[in-house]
Amino acid sequence: MTVAARLERPHDNLVGMLERKRMIDGAWVVCLGVVLGAVTVTWFVASVFAYVLIQLAVSTATERLESSAAVTFALRTMLIAGVAFLTFLWHLVGGLENPVFLAAFTLPVIMSGLMMTGSQTLVTALVSVLLVTGIALVESPDLRWYAAQLHMLPLAKAAALAASHIPRVDAVTGFETSATYQFTVLVMFAAVQMTVAFLSRPLAVLLVRVNSRLEVSGKMLTEVQGLFHAVLCAAPEPAAIVYADTGQMIQASDSFFKRMLVRPSEVVGRGLFEVVRFADPEGVTAALEAQSGELPFCVYRVHDETRVANVYFYRTEHRGLRYLYVGFQEVTELYYLQSAFDAVDDPLMVVAGDARLHYANRTAKAIFGDLYFGMELSSVPKLTALLAESDGAGDGEDDAHHVVDGQPYDVRRLVAHLPGETGACTILWLHCIAKEQALFEQAVRDPLTGAYNRRYFHDALVRHLGKGKVGRQLACAYFDLDDFKPINDRLGHAAGDAALIGFITTTKSQLRAVDVLARLGGDEFAVLFVNCDLTVADSAITRIRTLLNTEGWMFEGQRRTLSFSSGLAACHPEDDVRSLLQRTDRAVYAAKAAGKGRSAIES
Repeated sequence: MTVAARLERPHDNLVGMLERKRMIDGAWVVCLGVVLGAVTVTWFVASVFAYVLIQLAVSTATERLESSAAVTFALRTMLIAGVAFLTFLWHLVGGLENPVFLAAFTLPVIMSGLMMTGSQTLVTALVSVLLVTGIALVESPDLRWYAAQLHMLPLAKAAALAASHIPRVDAVTGFETSATYQFTVLVMFAAVQMTVAFLSRPLAVLLVRVNSRLEVSGKMLTEVQGLFHAVLCAAPEPAAIVYADTGQMIQASDSFFKRMLVRPSEVVGRGLFEVVRFADPEGVTAALEAQSGELPFCVYRVHDETRVANVYFYRTEHRGLRYLYVGFQEVTELYYLQSAFDAVDDPLMVVAGDARLHYANRTAKAIFGDLYFGMELSSVPKLTALLAESDGAGDGEDDAHHVVDGQPYDVRRLVAHLPGETGACTILWLHCIAKEQALFEQAVRDPLTGAYNRRYFHDALVRHLGKGKVGRQLACAYFDLDDFKPINDRLGHAAGDAALIGFITTTKSQLRAVDVLARLGGDEFAVLFVNCDLTVADSAITRIRTLLNTEGWMFEGQRRTLSFSSGLAACHPEDDVRSLLQRTDRAVYAAKAAGKGRSAIES
């Protein structure tokens, strides 16, 4: 039901009517008090006091009424009686000689419009106009003469009769008014009363609407405040609201109290920096001067425990007061995890399925440059080339090594599936193998010549023999330097070392990168020709022999020649390491038996 509809109801329930009656009674007491204060003349006090007693008595009596209709009738009767008493009081204070008093008659009309329904407002206004006009006719003979001239002779006679029985009270001696003035006062009074009567109804509706809106606004404000308080208290991340100027705590979430290990009663009247012990309070204070922002990896202490959080804040203002909202995103475990990753010397990166970077540790940034969350890997050429080279088939370790900035790396690609199988990301782990390679080279290389040693040659032979069984050709050659002992005896061991190094240097120059050259010991060497037949291998041996005979090796500024005997054997499908080496060894002995400086091929 709308406000206007409620106001237009002809009858209210008993409780509502009694409430209205009490409000009108109170208004009447105020009105009479004002009038009494305005006309503090001794002979008026008794009249006003008597009417007040009568008003209180009648009001008390009507409180016992049990019918809304009876209460309504009593209200209307008391309003009319009040208007009549005001008219009598106006007569006592001078009547037409005191026109200012007529303003008091607007109060009953306004009360009728605000508290009563139906036509009671117009009735009250009309009764006040009639009673005031009647008193005016009684007091003024001139007005009675005008009434007779206007064919209202009975009214004039009745007024004259009343004038003979109602005593005249001259409150203001020596003040006389003309009939025109008196008539104008009455007309203005009637106009004002009727205007107030017509305006009081819309005013009442407006006031009720305003009151309803205020009530709704109050309820909404209370609801919003309650909702805000509930949301803040239930926030999963610790948060607090403080005064922006003093930092004093106002409200905090339940998670804040749990995280800081304090009770709500312990933060009353305390400042934010008293509750939260920041490791750098000066820096935090300076940062909070901004309108909003975030402090990444802010360190604070809870008792003896060190915690890390991303502190985000923003300022707001309400009703002239400035507030500061401070939230804590706990990242202690993330911080320690990131610190551990940054302490690792190996580059670590997390790449999403759309080839965008999600994480990179300190070492990765030092190698690949400025890396940040969400960047496309295509914008990092070195990283793009590395991914193109590496095997992306799945988890595991790539067989091949990758060189980045001149350093060898093993690249491991680990696939991590996201929760709910919504996707996957790839963890790139680059392990620098420079030290491992250096140790490996020390273990497999001959320290004097730099050629591979016997152990590595044996392992390579085993590895390539397995591949040879699937169709790859292999050939194995032994080299034995001729007359090497006399070189040591005549020229010394330094010359012998120079001869060995010269042989290795010349031999390497005629071999391919896939061929394996090894020093088996002393002046004995071996070459494993990979994916090569006997003709090609024998041609390489011939070139080596020619170079050693023509260019030789250098010692103490002199060029010297060097001769060797060699044996060559092809790998057969049924060969193992032992059988192949035995056939190669027989071939080199055959070459030596034939006169040295020769090559023999084991058929």
